[in-house]
Amino acid sequence: MAAYLHQGETPLLEVRRLSLSFKDQEQVAVDRVSFNIRAGSTLGLVGASGAGKSSIARAVMKLIEVEAGEVLLDGEDILRMDSEQLMAARRRMQLVFQEPSASLSPRRTIGQTLLEPLQHFAIGDKHYQQQKIRSILHMVGLDHDVLRRYPHQFSSGQQQRIAIARALVTDPELLIADEAVSSLDVSIQAQILQLVLTLQKELGIAFLFISHDLAVIRQIADDIAVMYRGQLMEQSPADLFFSKPAHPYSKSLLSSSGLSSEQLAYTDADSLPGMPAVPWQIDRGSAAGGKSTSCVFSRNCPEKMPICEQNEPASQTLRYGNLSTFTPHCVKCHLYDEVSDHENP
Repeated sequence: MAAYLHQGETPLLEVRRLSLSFKDQEQVAVDRVSFNIRAGSTLGLVGASGAGKSSIARAVMKLIEVEAGEVLLDGEDILRMDSEQLMAARRRMQLVFQEPSASLSPRRTIGQTLLEPLQHFAIGDKHYQQQKIRSILHMVGLDHDVLRRYPHQFSSGQQQRIAIARALVTDPELLIADEAVSSLDVSIQAQILQLVLTLQKELGIAFLFISHDLAVIRQIADDIAVMYRGQLMEQSPADLFFSKPAHPYSKSLLSSSGLSSEQLAYTDADSLPGMPAVPWQIDRGSAAGGKSTSCVFSRNCPEKMPICEQNEPASQTLRYGNLSTFTPHCVKCHLYDEVSDHENP
C-alpha cells in the first residue's frame, strides 16, 4: 500500500515496501508494508495477534533483519546505516514494550535504569544526567524518591510510567509503543493514554502506537493503519476511518462487537461472525517483489468477488466529492479498482 502525507507535509518516518520473514516458521511476517508518520502526530497501527505489528516495530529500530524495503528517518535509510549512524538514529527513536515488568531489569534501581540510556549515548555530564532523570520523572507523574527503589516495588501502571520515562530521557522525536497499555486495567490504561496525549502536546513527540484495541487507538491516533496477516489493508485519518471505513475487514471490525462506537473494541478477524478459520499462507514470492495470486483476506471476506481469489488488489486512494482539499484514504481492495471520486458503498 502506498504511503501518504497530508498536503504540504514531510514525514519524520517513512517506511517503504518493508518485507520480512521468519525462516523457522516459513511464513511472511510483513509483506510490502508502507506508511509514514508526520512529526508530532500519532499513527495507530491496528491488527490482531500475528498480524506483523511488533515485527514492524523491531524492523524500524533495526532490531531484526528485513528482506526488502526502506525505513527512512528524515530521508536517511536506517537499514543501510553504519553503527555510528545507527546509534545516532536510535537516540531519536525509542521503544516502549507491552510488559513493563519484563522490560525493566529487576537488578537495577530505577535511578540506574534511567541513567543507562544517558550513559549509553554519552549525553551530558553527571550533574546534567541527574537533573534530567528527575525532570523526566516529574513529567510522567512520579517523584524522585523512586530512584533508589526497584521495579517490583511498583504497580504495573507505575512501572509503565518508568518505562516511558526511560524512553524519554534521550529527548526522542519518535516513540514506538508496542501494546503499551494492553496489560493494564482500564482505569490505568486511561491514565497512561492521557500521559501520552500530554507528552505529545508538550514535547511534540511523534508516536507509532501499536494496539489490538480500536477503542484505545480512537482516543489518541491522528491516522490509522489496519494490518491483516502481514499486509496493510487500509490507511486513513482517524476521523475518516471511523466514519467511512472502506475495506470489508475494517467494516467487520467496526460492526462485529455490538458495542457503541465510544466503547468499540477490536476483535480477532478470524473469530468474526461468518468468518471461518482459514490457515494463514502467503505466497513467499510476494515479499521479494513477486505477484501474489489472491487477496490475503479473500477467504474470510463477506464481500469477495471472483477476482479476489485470482489477483492481489492494488492500493487505491479514495477521494471524496465536494471537498476542496485532498483527503488521503488508501484501501487495498478490488471493490475500488475503478474508483476516482468516491463515496463509500
